[in-house]
Amino acid sequence: MKLRVYQRLVFLFVLGWCAGTLSLLAQEPVELPEGVVPESEWAYGKHLEQLEEIMKVSDLAGREGQLETFMKKLHPKSKILQYYESFFSRTVADYEKAGKTQEANALSNKMLKLFPNSIALLSQTLRAAIQKQDYTKAIEMGERLQAIKPDKQTAVLLAQSYIATNNSPKAAEYSQKALDAMGPKDGFYFAYWLATYHTSQRNVGKAVQYYDMLLKAYPQGTPSGWQAAQWNDLKGTAYTTLARAAYDKQNFAAAIQNYTESLRYSPKSDLTYLSMGLSYWKLQQLEPAMDAFAKAVVLDKDHAAKSQEYLEQIYKPLNGGSLDGLEGVLAKARTALN
Repeated sequence: MKLRVYQRLVFLFVLGWCAGTLSLLAQEPVELPEGVVPESEWAYGKHLEQLEEIMKVSDLAGREGQLETFMKKLHPKSKILQYYESFFSRTVADYEKAGKTQEANALSNKMLKLFPNSIALLSQTLRAAIQKQDYTKAIEMGERLQAIKPDKQTAVLLAQSYIATNNSPKAAEYSQKALDAMGPKDGFYFAYWLATYHTSQRNVGKAVQYYDMLLKAYPQGTPSGWQAAQWNDLKGTAYTTLARAAYDKQNFAAAIQNYTESLRYSPKSDLTYLSMGLSYWKLQQLEPAMDAFAKAVVLDKDHAAKSQEYLEQIYKPLNGGSLDGLEGVLAKARTALN
């Protein structure tokens, strides 16, 4: 009886050893016959058969290890290497099906090292990072993709990621690339971002370029995703910026024209009336200058005092050195605003 038990144990040991040996042999790429090159279809077929056997391993960690070992032993010119990434991807999917998220993520990260130039893998990882709002990861993947193969969609995602992380210089770089690829209508958001960015940098010339682009992109209607009130506010800002740029260039007629457009969208802007008054004054058109200053005064906001000062400087000499009757000018402006 004891002998039978002993024999059974020996048998189980030998069986286990044989299974282990077969497993190890499965990790050895088939030896190529003389004259058969690693990149041949024959070698590809044999390697594919071996890999499909490895893919049958139910122990996912064991399968992962066998895939990695087999890959290292392949000749660098083996055709199967062109498709090797897919076997790891299938294993990642199996990890996820089994609820092993941590192992799936670890293998995905390992794949980025094994296949550093895989456009498909980098694109997939980039999209996943965007969905998770992991913008640091998205930027890393996006930059690697751009270095390999510049792409419109990658530029858009990089612009969004740099904006989200408040990296303004890089956001400006990629927003411009996205805008170049999409055009001002589809790339409206990036044109808007660039306009506000250059305004904050006090680069009026650049800001004007993008605000003008925005206005021309939508001469009628409202951009997709924007409320009419939002679009009107933006148009008011855009025309004001164009007006200031014209004023700085002493093109006062153009400044007045753009200030007038701005007031269609921001009719209670005291700063706009003040600036318009200064533009008329520069052209020695004193009546409209006084009218603009008077409206800024009666709005009674931040620029009321300065507007009152300018109004009096024009009105007094025209009225024999007296301010008598000025209240009538203000009353007229008040009525016009109401």
